[in-house]
Amino acid sequence: MGVSRTIEPLAPLYRRLPRGPYGMDRVDVERNQRTRLYGAMIESVSQWGYHDTTVAHVIGLAGVSRRAFYEQFANKEQCFLETYDVVMAEARKRMLAAWARERGWVNRLHAACKALLDEVAASPKGPRLVLVDALGIPGKARERLQLGGFAFERLVAGAFRTAPEEMGFPKLTSRAVVGGVRHVLFMHMLEQRERDLHTLSDEVLEWIWSYRTPAAAQLGLIGPARPRHVPPAPASFLARDDRRARLLGAVVHLTLDSGYNSLTDAQIAQFAGTSTEAFHRHFANKQECFLTVLDEFVQEAVDSVRPSLQNAGSWPEGVHRAIAAFVEHLVAHQALLRIAFIDLFEVGPAMIDRMTRPVEALTKLLVEEGPAPQRGPAVALQAVTGAVWVMIATYVANDRLRLLPLVVDQLAFTVLAPYVGPKAAIETIAGARRPLGVL
Repeated sequence: MGVSRTIEPLAPLYRRLPRGPYGMDRVDVERNQRTRLYGAMIESVSQWGYHDTTVAHVIGLAGVSRRAFYEQFANKEQCFLETYDVVMAEARKRMLAAWARERGWVNRLHAACKALLDEVAASPKGPRLVLVDALGIPGKARERLQLGGFAFERLVAGAFRTAPEEMGFPKLTSRAVVGGVRHVLFMHMLEQRERDLHTLSDEVLEWIWSYRTPAAAQLGLIGPARPRHVPPAPASFLARDDRRARLLGAVVHLTLDSGYNSLTDAQIAQFAGTSTEAFHRHFANKQECFLTVLDEFVQEAVDSVRPSLQNAGSWPEGVHRAIAAFVEHLVAHQALLRIAFIDLFEVGPAMIDRMTRPVEALTKLLVEEGPAPQRGPAVALQAVTGAVWVMIATYVANDRLRLLPLVVDQLAFTVLAPYVGPKAAIETIAGARRPLGVL
């Protein structure tokens, strides 16, 4: 919702600080102002969104002067990013406190998970700033998403290390769990169903339990020792001999060369050898052209896995084959993979409901013919989508794409375990590898 840059004075969220001889000293005043500005940023973004939020909104809600704001922050973005960090830190602190209050590993994990979901359900504005609004800030979203994800991965990995030996969580499970839970929260916020999270802690824990197996260590032994070379391949939708394909190719080349933000409609048209008017007959603007590239790439990637599903002897076998085909397709199209997992963050708010689309299209296809989930049926699809997305995205963001085929078994296990159980998932993967002689 857009607003004018000239706004009526806002009612502050906080009472004025005391003055005079019984007032606070300067350090306490600055600390209090900073806290108020964090709260005001959360409220302002909740009401107007990040892009329409102004410093005037924030100081009006905080009840502080403009001078006080600029003594604390260089600009609106810095205030937002520090608010992001505070929300994340508070969430970690709340989970650790819940963990410490309980006895027994299972009870502790349940308490920590419930504390997170209950807080998001009861007070969603801060978590929404972190999980949704931050994604619409070009340039900073991916960095903050990675840092925040790594912090929670360390938290979860530490919890798994203290688990009884018979639990047996596979490698990368902490990353998968963080990505899965985050996506469940993200989707409930996107759909404005935050209150439902109060009832989902048991479902989320059931989903996490689906990866618990003493056979987990086998995942590191049954896969290939080194990645198979995957040669680059042209994308079919870019190889067509028509103006639309040339325009799509132009936005890909220019984005990879100089970044999405610097692009203009005229540059795309010129690179494609056509006029700006002709460009606008196909696409309203560069954003629509860019997002069309994403849609076409997703469709081709999903189409590439269909034969693997159809020709398999069983659904679990088909899932393993399909994921292997999906990963091979991604690695063969590294430029487009960067578009889908990295450059997409530069688009701004329009990318928010498209971030996980490449993986979401795959997971929906995979589960269409599969059984109902044995564990966490209310959250399994969303959680698996987030888990698979974060594992792939980490390899893309860290320039380790050539190693992505080494994670096929882990990805297949992540999809299969909630639906068929961890033991059957491991057996399927081991069976798929035996004929290849890589055990």
